[in-house]
Amino acid sequence: MPASVKDVAALAGVSSSTVSNYLNHPHVLRASSREKVRAAIEELGYVPNESARQLRAGSSTALALILLDAWLPYFHELSRGVEDITREAGWSLFFSNSNRDGAQESRNLDMFEAHRVQGIIIYPFGDVVPRLETLADRGIRSVVVGPIPPSTKVASVLFDDVGGGRLAGEHLLSIGRRRVMFLGSPTVSQSNDRLAGLRQAIEGTDAAIEVVDVDHLTTDDGMTAGARIAALPSAELPDAIFAANDMVALGVLTQLVRHGIRVPDDVAIIGFDDVAQAHQGVVPLTSVRQPGYDIGRAAGAVLLQQLADPAAPPPAMTPFAAELVVRESTVGRLSAAGRT
Repeated sequence: MPASVKDVAALAGVSSSTVSNYLNHPHVLRASSREKVRAAIEELGYVPNESARQLRAGSSTALALILLDAWLPYFHELSRGVEDITREAGWSLFFSNSNRDGAQESRNLDMFEAHRVQGIIIYPFGDVVPRLETLADRGIRSVVVGPIPPSTKVASVLFDDVGGGRLAGEHLLSIGRRRVMFLGSPTVSQSNDRLAGLRQAIEGTDAAIEVVDVDHLTTDDGMTAGARIAALPSAELPDAIFAANDMVALGVLTQLVRHGIRVPDDVAIIGFDDVAQAHQGVVPLTSVRQPGYDIGRAAGAVLLQQLADPAAPPPAMTPFAAELVVRESTVGRLSAAGRT
């Protein structure tokens, strides 16, 4: 069994309250008492139960981050931004993953409330605002990464997904593409916003959009979709594909190249997020850049601001702007030079 405070006190020959003071208020102890307790802790390998201490105190120095799909590279960057800024401010950060499951998302919120975290940052799957507003009434502040209904209790950090979709569509039109296939997930609001931007770009032109649903926006989903696209008769191939994220785009690109379909000569491909893998492939991927690390830091900063002044309303933020990074998957090797 792990050593307890009582074990440390017995070995050091002091009271349990002296051990408690050593852990929480060492300055009130004489040097000789501090040395006895320190030596006992070292001999027993005692580790303080910080969670229990914070529960007894009724508060904690912990925050929580709930991700939509922790396995996607974009969320690695976002979580790194959140972790860096909260750690710099002296907070601990717990991570969890909803895995695009509304029930799991709800369980994650239950868990973090039970652990009495002081704040939550969430990239949601469902409509979590009513629950977050209830948590705000109980003293737990929150920030949603993504769009939310108007709220006086919950903050949000936004990215211009519609604008990113519009940039992608305008680029495809500018290189003469007219048969555009969009690969996205209808259950993810950001994916729907990117499709809406694409529709805005081609409105009033002779271009057409075919929408294909994919499950979880992973590379495997892109590979599956890419195999189906590659099996189409050449007359039915789209001349451009816009994927809701880079991982789907890279899966599609891999399959097309394997099946002898030229990228971008036969089919131009655009992704979204501009993760590191986008420029590392055999055919570097044109992508709409979404700065995950900066968005994560911004979400952390907004949460810290609310914790510093709990009575203040959630701060309003200007959405992060989209930027198109043009690479060989849409314009080819010679034309892409100098156009990133």
